[in-house]
Amino acid sequence: MKIFYNTSTGNSLYVAKIVKESFKNCELVSMSKALKENKLEICEDIIGFIYPIHCSGLPIVVNEFISKLKINKDAYIFAIGVSGGGGANTSFVQINKLLKSNVKISNYCTIRYISNYIRAGRNPTKARAEETIKENESKIVDFIESVKRRDAKEINFKAGIGNLAYKIWKDFYRNKDRNFNVNEKCISCNMCKKVCPVDNIVIENNRPKWLGKCTDCMACINICPKEAINIGKSTIKKNRYLNPYIKREELI
Repeated sequence: MKIFYNTSTGNSLYVAKIVKESFKNCELVSMSKALKENKLEICEDIIGFIYPIHCSGLPIVVNEFISKLKINKDAYIFAIGVSGGGGANTSFVQINKLLKSNVKISNYCTIRYISNYIRAGRNPTKARAEETIKENESKIVDFIESVKRRDAKEINFKAGIGNLAYKIWKDFYRNKDRNFNVNEKCISCNMCKKVCPVDNIVIENNRPKWLGKCTDCMACINICPKEAINIGKSTIKKNRYLNPYIKREELI
């Protein structure tokens, strides 16, 4: 069994670790690392995808990863979309369209935490994050039991208007890192470079520089231990967010 996860602030990794604990011989694999290493052939009988919801749908890295996979056509596939409070149905429809050889999701679940998209709002406090994580514990446990039974449920809904918003965000909203900047608080730890899922950051003169292929995941901004990275001036007074049960080192 393999669980492929994508995470920016640790929420999806936290869920993936909980699921892994309930299965023997289960391996957690970072989607971005598997994509970079071209490890795209999967023979396992049970395959899981766990990822955050970006603009109603799949993160760009997840979209690319799943579109290139070669999967055992008889595999039991489940997906968990970890949202900032909204739904994840658009992402499940997207996965089914991306999978090849008539392979489809067998089971799916939405876990609703709190949005940490710092570009558009404020991140939750640690206390509020812990509260929401606890509220979702039973739902994760119930879904794990559903996977153990190999329950199956069809996707009998459409992506809807969320898919249109997603396409605009993904394909037409260019230069997502256009206003990213770093200030004098930077300590040259290089965590921002290491956490970037698409190698969009290089270090020049001991400072990060963005290359214009940002996926809008906000990982670099949130992981910075000195809050030195900002989007223009809009994020200067906003708190950063990392899952309270995940260490920075687990994200890089």
